[in-house]
Amino acid sequence: MVARHFSFFLALLILYDLIPSNQGVEINPTIIKQVRKLRMRCLNQTGASVDVIDKSVKNRILPTDPEIKCFLYCMFDMFGLIDSQNIMHLEALLEVLPEEIHKTINGLVSSCGTQKGKDGCDTAYETVKCYIAVNGKFIWEEIIVLLG
Repeated sequence: MVARHFSFFLALLILYDLIPSNQGVEINPTIIKQVRKLRMRCLNQTGASVDVIDKSVKNRILPTDPEIKCFLYCMFDMFGLIDSQNIMHLEALLEVLPEEIHKTINGLVSSCGTQKGKDGCDTAYETVKCYIAVNGKFIWEEIIVLLG
């Protein structure tokens, strides 16, 4: 449980790094290093391709590869944003993100909730797909960059 909370805390701190620099937020390099370790762990666990992820982020196309779907699930799980019943909890970010972003997060949560898939990987993928349909700019520029 402590590890889950720590991972969630790390994820939220990294999200701060994705907020425009005029916000004056700096992230400790040690924390960034820890999040990169989590990313590598999910890459190793799922067999997802770094090349596919990099192309996806660059071209803003969400791949349908099963490994990528499971990579998304793994990262959200590590960050504490999806629970054991495969329910997304993006609203948990409200506790640590600046108030200017709360409306965007609430919009995603109210528009998408959790898009149920056949398993956790598919649920994470379908929910991210909905988030992109609702506010792709925010997802690609603020969230997906974190995962890729």
